[in-house]
Amino acid sequence: MAQINPNASILIHDYIENLPIFSKEICKLLQELIHQSSINIVEDWKWKIPIFCFENEMICGFAAFKNHVSLTFFNGAQMSNKHQIFSEDCSAQKTRTIKFISISEMNRKKLNNYFKEAILMKKSPVGKFAKKATFEIPELLQEALNKNLLAKKNFENMAYTYRKEYALYILEAKQETTKLKRLEKIIGNLEKNIKMHEQYKC
Repeated sequence: MAQINPNASILIHDYIENLPIFSKEICKLLQELIHQSSINIVEDWKWKIPIFCFENEMICGFAAFKNHVSLTFFNGAQMSNKHQIFSEDCSAQKTRTIKFISISEMNRKKLNNYFKEAILMKKSPVGKFAKKATFEIPELLQEALNKNLLAKKNFENMAYTYRKEYALYILEAKQETTKLKRLEKIIGNLEKNIKMHEQYKC
């Protein structure tokens, strides 16, 4: 990793202070939450935006735009997206982004989960983390896929992250009736080749 900008903290402070009120509030809270996730977070300044590092690796960064603030996780594609708050625009190969238009929509607990997960990924060797991240397709889902070749084909062609989201959607359901309702929704989505996060666009 390139050397940390020695003036990063000053540059970030000036960057935030010169923003409009709505984006200043969002960025201040993001900065606060990122530092709360670990005492070893280091601030950096790249591409004229605030960047935050852990153990010499970039974890995330944020940038203010006219109508929103974007928080980007540089290895977001490997994250679980536990709370389904990543932006629907997932065209980037590695990064994932959360967009905010108001501080009122920011959930401290959920964001804290994401920051800690991103840090945990950096703490763990790649092979070790990949092993932990593996998942099994629930029997209920596998049986339904075997009966629907179109859904099965689309599911198998999806990236690891999207398949994992669907598997967890079934596994996290506590009651059998909930699992069946979710299964019906999943199969319907897969027939249309819709990823988990894309269902909310329909």
